[in-house]
Amino acid sequence: MKRECIALLERWLRGAAPYLYTSSDGAGMTCYGTGDNGWGVQTNQKAFAAYAVLAAAEELDRNRAGMSREAILDTALRLLRFSLRSHREGDRRCTDGTRWGHTWISALGVERMMHGVDAIEGELTEADRALLCKVLLSECDWILDNYDIVGGLYHEDGKNKPESNLWNGALLHRTATMYPDSPRAERYKEKGSGLLVNAISLPSDATNGSIVDGKPVWERFVGANFFASMALNHHGYLNVGYMVICLSNIAMLHFTCKAKGIAAPESLYHHAGELWRLVRSCTFPDGRLMRIGGDTRARYTYCQEYLVPAWLLARDLYGDDACADMEAGWLAHIRREMDANGDGTFLSKRCGALAGYSPLYYTRLESDRAAALSMGAAWSELAGRSASAKAGEAAARETIEPLPYWHDDYHGAYLHRSANRIASWVWKAAEKPQGLCVPPDASHMAEWRENLAGRIGGLGKVSAQRLESHSGRSFEGGFITWGSTIAYTEGLLAEGKDAEDLARSQIVCVALPDDTHMVVLQHARALDRRVFVTAVKGLQLLIPNDVYNENRRSYYHAGGVHHLQGYGSRRETVPFSASWANADDRLGVIGVYGADRLYLHRPGRRQIGLKQSLRFEEPEGTLYADEICGPMALGLQSLEPNETILDTGFVLQAGMSHADTARYATDRSARKLEGLGTSGLLRGIELLGTDGRRYLVLANFGDRTEVVSIPSSKWARALSEGRSIKPDLSGYLRIALRAGEGEAVRLDAHCNME
Repeated sequence: MKRECIALLERWLRGAAPYLYTSSDGAGMTCYGTGDNGWGVQTNQKAFAAYAVLAAAEELDRNRAGMSREAILDTALRLLRFSLRSHREGDRRCTDGTRWGHTWISALGVERMMHGVDAIEGELTEADRALLCKVLLSECDWILDNYDIVGGLYHEDGKNKPESNLWNGALLHRTATMYPDSPRAERYKEKGSGLLVNAISLPSDATNGSIVDGKPVWERFVGANFFASMALNHHGYLNVGYMVICLSNIAMLHFTCKAKGIAAPESLYHHAGELWRLVRSCTFPDGRLMRIGGDTRARYTYCQEYLVPAWLLARDLYGDDACADMEAGWLAHIRREMDANGDGTFLSKRCGALAGYSPLYYTRLESDRAAALSMGAAWSELAGRSASAKAGEAAARETIEPLPYWHDDYHGAYLHRSANRIASWVWKAAEKPQGLCVPPDASHMAEWRENLAGRIGGLGKVSAQRLESHSGRSFEGGFITWGSTIAYTEGLLAEGKDAEDLARSQIVCVALPDDTHMVVLQHARALDRRVFVTAVKGLQLLIPNDVYNENRRSYYHAGGVHHLQGYGSRRETVPFSASWANADDRLGVIGVYGADRLYLHRPGRRQIGLKQSLRFEEPEGTLYADEICGPMALGLQSLEPNETILDTGFVLQAGMSHADTARYATDRSARKLEGLGTSGLLRGIELLGTDGRRYLVLANFGDRTEVVSIPSSKWARALSEGRSIKPDLSGYLRIALRAGEGEAVRLDAHCNME
């Protein structure tokens, strides 16, 4: 891993060079990126770490790097001096004329650059060391005097601060270790432990009597940032990415301490093992992060990058041997993307538009990848080696298996992993709601933006869904969940009216216990007044088609196959000849009712990017995705009050070939159930599982409890409740469903009532 990280960083030097800026004032400083306060400073700090680690690497190949070791070291020192001298303790300013420091996030950039300082420590002048000391002590004094320790489960309360508690606590401990004679060193350590205990903090910590850093946990506990399930509501949604950020900041102090042969504070590892187990479960085997709750930012950047130090931490602390394959897989993805770029950058092909309208954001993302790779280069040989072992000797290893299933009630989050299928659904997501059904070895097929939840677009600049309610249950081999949302639009071009609600959408989603199938039933109606919509997309299965899959997909359908290029193709809608399709012989989709045919919508631009916002309009996103929809209508439509917009039932098949999907659809192995009740709002599908069992998926989209009546001579088992259902004397299964509720039923030839 070390050699590969170094090789990638050597290639990056050519791509980084155009973004280096040296002022004309002769101060001997250089910055990478924009150099302004905030993220500009942090971008420079991360770039410094990459240059410094390369300069110190014995494996450096100057021919591949295109620079001598001396030139790389000189650049690193110039970058470091810009960072130190533009601080409040320095004698210079950032490029925007301000000085940085003394904020809740200042410590983050410092933590991410300190392994670079360690790498070239012997090259620092006495003046460099003195100013570094002043900066670190100044930041720690500010944290000690001004940063309150808080914790809270919910983003909207303003107290959910797991990651900032962690990096501020880590900096306090780091500085106390570096300068033990400083007058406030003991106070740094005590507050640092308080911050770390309240980073990955759980509700149970309120009564946790475990002794950590000399005190029981409850004595330092202020508030829980994580739910008991280990779910994290950071930025207002189930945020898997910031779970990774927490682990990465643990790694930064952990490996510093290990390299120096000193003990890290016990509080640094508080609940780290439980969090790693969940993050491990939300990672594909090839290292791509499985963001089941979605993302509000550029795809496969930032949080994804900091899995590198998280993997090293897991290998070192828990001996998790699976990390090696994830590391290798992700580095291969980086190499593939750099090959596609051809200019030494990490991201220019996917994020080229971003570079044009926000060099601040673009260089921030480039420097994240560079910093994470430099951590891999700096720490990979330490990971897995016991403190007493000689170089090259590794500690005992094991593979930590991911959780087969996981759920969190608050977010309405459900995840099930098996050999052939990864299935998930999350209601309180970044772009809510969203589901996933893919084979485990097809991470390149995963996307989150309202995936599988359909889309109703309005006349405003932004159209999205607001969560009304949700419920559900996990069961052995799968899950069922149901809920409702309000589709709305905002940013209307109208005086006195800037937003409006459009429709109510109800969904029932079931991951069947057959390791293959997921069923999605949806019913959407306009609200009780006339509304205008600009787009209606049923299902909306998103299939990324970009650099990670070599910009090429094959879509099989009843009329043949389309071999289609991804990004760079024109905007078009391709109608399929029937209501089934299969992507790449890996993922099947069958419209059972509500869509006579499927459509492949190709947006002609990278439409997946930052979460849509009224604050700014993103000219282009950072990932291209094809959209399989049914039905689909684009263009202005006027809808009557309470008009049905979507009434669909779909079956998805993970790991199925196109021949299997075609046969399944032709044989009508999935069919709509008719005559279920009197309201006209009961829906159901009967389908055959790959386990040879027959299943029923039922939904009540009405506003009152109704009894579903199904003719059957077989007993059945309601999967959500684990109870058996016996046919009545008239030969019907009777199943009561409350308003909005769903049920999954397995038909059994023999089933007892126990």
